[in-house]
Order: sequence, then C-alpha cells, then structure tokens
Amino acid sequence: MIQIPETLTLQSGNARLAVKIYTRPGVETVILLHGGPGVPDEMTEVRECLASHMQVITFDQRGTGSDRCRKCTFSLAEYITDINTIAAFFRLDKFHLFGHSWGGLYAQVYAAEFPGRIASLFLCSPASGTGRAIWSLTEKEVYLYNRIRSTTGEWIMMGLNSMLGLLGSSCAYRNLYRQVIINYHKGFNVPPPEPEKLARISSRAGNKTRRAIRQYPPLVPFGETPYPVIITYGQYDAYGASKNHVLSRFPGASTVIIPDCGHTPWKHNLIEFQKILQDFYGLS
Repeated sequence: MIQIPETLTLQSGNARLAVKIYTRPGVETVILLHGGPGVPDEMTEVRECLASHMQVITFDQRGTGSDRCRKCTFSLAEYITDINTIAAFFRLDKFHLFGHSWGGLYAQVYAAEFPGRIASLFLCSPASGTGRAIWSLTEKEVYLYNRIRSTTGEWIMMGLNSMLGLLGSSCAYRNLYRQVIINYHKGFNVPPPEPEKLARISSRAGNKTRRAIRQYPPLVPFGETPYPVIITYGQYDAYGASKNHVLSRFPGASTVIIPDCGHTPWKHNLIEFQKILQDFYGLS
C-alpha cells in the first residue's frame, strides 16, 4: 500500500525546508537525514521499510531541492536549528535520527548538541567527522574511490565538472554527482540517476556546507550513550581508515559491515539491510 505523505514548507531562519511526513499517530518518529551535502535523496526504500511501523519525516536540507534559496547560509549551527524547527512544529520531544553519508555526520553533530532529544541513532555509512583534518581525509578517500571506478574519460569529466562546480555551476555539480552515483553503484544492478532527481542538486549548498564542516570543531567521543547507536558500512564502502574515527567515537555502538554492498545498502543488498533496520528498531 502506497502511503501518501503530508507535504509542507517550514521557515527555519533564512531557509525554507520542504518537509514530508508519513503520518502514523501513536508511534515513535524517525527523521531521515540524506547525504550529499547539497544532494537531496528521500531514501525511498528506507522510508518504506520504516513507515510501516513508525512515523517518518523526510526533508530537503537547506538550500536544496525545489526551493534553493539564494539567501540561505550553511553553518552547522543552522543545520542543527533546522532539525529543532521540524521537531517543534510536530511537537516532538524525542525522536530517532537516521543519517546516511554526510547525513550520518549531520546526525552526530546534532546528537552532540542535543543528546536528550535522541531516541536512537542509526549511522549508515556515516562521513567520519568535522574539522579540517578528518574531513580532508574523508574527501581523499572518496576521491580515490571514484578514481578507481572511473574510466579515463569519466575521470577527466569529473575533474572538469568539479572545478566548474566549485565556481558555482549547479549544472556541472549535477553532472559530477551523476558520475559519482554511477561509480558508487558499479558492480550492482542499479540504473543511472534520473534527471529530475539530479535537477534538485545545489552546488552552492554543497560548497558552503563542506566549508562549514571543515571549520566546525572536531567532534569529541560520545562515550556510552543513553540511547542505542548502530553504525553500518558496506563491504565495499567509499570510506576507508577514516571510519575508525566514528567507531572510536561510539565505543558502545553496534557495528555491522554489510556484505555484498557498497555505500548505498538499500540499493545493493536490500534484504540484508531491511533485516538490520527491523532488528534495530524492533519492527515486526
């Protein structure tokens, strides 16, 4: 059965957030944080699995999607405020956070500031940390991952589109991410991204958010948390040694390396990933 979401736009500081809620009264709520930055993704398979038992909220992060506001700013403090804006509107005192890739780092940043609001933390192939040193290591790993998976021609075009994207071209940034997504799915039976999804990508959001991540203080260890945490990576994930920063940050977390899987588990090994979701959230 297809569940139709309620869609709305929330003003959060200088950003307008396109929010969808898959309403299910009387159950706990999970907020999904997509990767990128600057690359919105509803993570449809994740949402469909969770929405059968939980109330699910998805949103296009600031400056992305259908409302790419030109006046948005992109400090991580504002990203934190965006989650609080959504929670306040829906009157959520506590909620679960699911974050993928950059969204997994976003979830960590939020949880460090508001631990009392977290019911659980699901970090799916999370980016490894804030601050110049760790973020640079993470980006280097992604760079090498894409280099290995690209043909010479693809790599040349990625370099050109990356340069133009840094100069502010969203068209080039979309072409770059089209190839990144293709590279992430090589070896798996996943079609190329659809043009309408690529059209929602914002170079400005991506560039300015990456700068904010580099400038943000490094995250410190969380230690034992009062809420459950799970960290998953694919067997063939984009992240290498940098992921040890995440693992050491959460010594009490459950950790899973998903077999036959890259950076996007719900596209590569959906059955195994659904089992992990069901076990972690207690879905039956």
